[in-house]
Amino acid sequence: MAAIAVTMAALFAIVAYVDSTYDWESAIGLCHVPVTSVTPNPNAKLSAVVFEVYCGPLPPLNAHVALVPNGRTFSRKRDVDFLVLAGSDSPKVQWTGESTLDIRLPALAKVIKRETQVGHVTVTYTEALWGE
Repeated sequence: MAAIAVTMAALFAIVAYVDSTYDWESAIGLCHVPVTSVTPNPNAKLSAVVFEVYCGPLPPLNAHVALVPNGRTFSRKRDVDFLVLAGSDSPKVQWTGESTLDIRLPALAKVIKRETQVGHVTVTYTEALWGE
């Protein structure tokens, strides 16, 4: 009985690791993750990547932002988003320094997730006015 429990725990750990590192949903066509913009910081060590996530028959209007080291391919699983918006267009991203990022949020955005510190990068947010 103990051997079965150990085997099941090991199998669960392997499946959890593969799920957290490999974007299998996109690989088999369940999800589409189009990148809408890539904005490198002034020293070209990081990029702010704006992307959308579509999983299902009708894509919701959404926008996500993650930081990715330059030279590495973006992965939704590996590069965790720090900003998630629903019901809006993409935010406008601008680096104001090597480790400071300003994001202009669309006027009608519903904020699902918004972090102000991502590693050593400080993120500030500006609410866009209507039509801006």
